[in-house]
Amino acid sequence: MNEPSEIRSAYRIKPYYISRHLLVMETAGKEHAALIELIIQLALRGPFNLIAGDEWLPDRDTLYRSVRRYTCAVEETLNRPSLLRPMTCLQLLDLLMEADMQNRPTLILDFLHHFHNSDVELALRDRTLEQCCQHLKHLSFSHSVVVRVLRRHTEEYRRFFPILASVADELILVEEDSITEDTQGLLF
Repeated sequence: MNEPSEIRSAYRIKPYYISRHLLVMETAGKEHAALIELIIQLALRGPFNLIAGDEWLPDRDTLYRSVRRYTCAVEETLNRPSLLRPMTCLQLLDLLMEADMQNRPTLILDFLHHFHNSDVELALRDRTLEQCCQHLKHLSFSHSVVVRVLRRHTEEYRRFFPILASVADELILVEEDSITEDTQGLLF
């Protein structure tokens, strides 16, 4: 397991951008600034798939200001992510199959969000999660795949997360305290 300082440095988006790599980040859900930085760093490197599993995405003004710190080609950079929004776990599976054909890096925010939908039969969610994990692994054979998972304290989460973690090349568990400590350290 990584030491806390390694977790912080990896989470602050150092140049880890490794081809053929599946990185799963389990987070507490309060690290929006770091996620914005991750989106910006990926956009600066070129086109990529951005799959938003939940409702949260940074607004365009925030992204615009953040990108201007790195480049004058703001509009070009902001047009690089291909934004995809599944509404169900089955749509997530379809998007992963499409992403595989596009042959470019992929960032998925709140990957397990739609698997917590109790309106969908549990057996179907289990099968769909297995298929999604297979597609994630296949995607990572050609490009980087970063999957952010929002930690939950539910039985379903304890059922689903180990399946996803088992296919990851690297697993980063981001503790809320490590982000707070790191941010406070930057102030002084």
